[in-house]
Amino acid sequence: MKILRLILDNLKRGTLTSKFPEKQPVSPNYRGMISIESERCVGCGQCSYSCPSCAMEVHREGDKYQWKYDASKCTFCGRCVDRCKLHLLTMATERPPVYEHQGDLKQEYNMVRKRPAPKPAPPAKKEDAAAPAPEASAKEAATPAEVIPVVKETPVVPPVAQQAAGQTT
Repeated sequence: MKILRLILDNLKRGTLTSKFPEKQPVSPNYRGMISIESERCVGCGQCSYSCPSCAMEVHREGDKYQWKYDASKCTFCGRCVDRCKLHLLTMATERPPVYEHQGDLKQEYNMVRKRPAPKPAPPAKKEDAAAPAPEASAKEAATPAEVIPVVKETPVVPPVAQQAAGQTT
């Protein structure tokens, strides 16, 4: 009968638990979902190469490529963010939204690969531009050098000499 007394005492006291706040605070170093600046991405694929859980995929077809990110596979390690040389990947500082179906948080971008701009040629030195090139060096540059294959020859020992060498030792 002591159990009934305990139940009645708890019912008289009411609720003693405190309610959680609507949104729990996030730690300052929280690593959330990945986002990409797709306009500046060159499609190198280093992010997908460094992802240990294969949450990122880059598929290329000529100059077009497709970048995919599946947050349900992501371990939020941040390797992809560290590996991106152009610093186009960022991690959100808030928690991802609640989702009901697998694949709701997937991100997919179809982009055209942007080739890096060619490096400009170094400016010619004033001394080199003023001096005319010698004629002999111009002729040598115009004719390709002849390539002679080098074959290493091994000496051939006649069988008679091998037998004589074997008997004397």
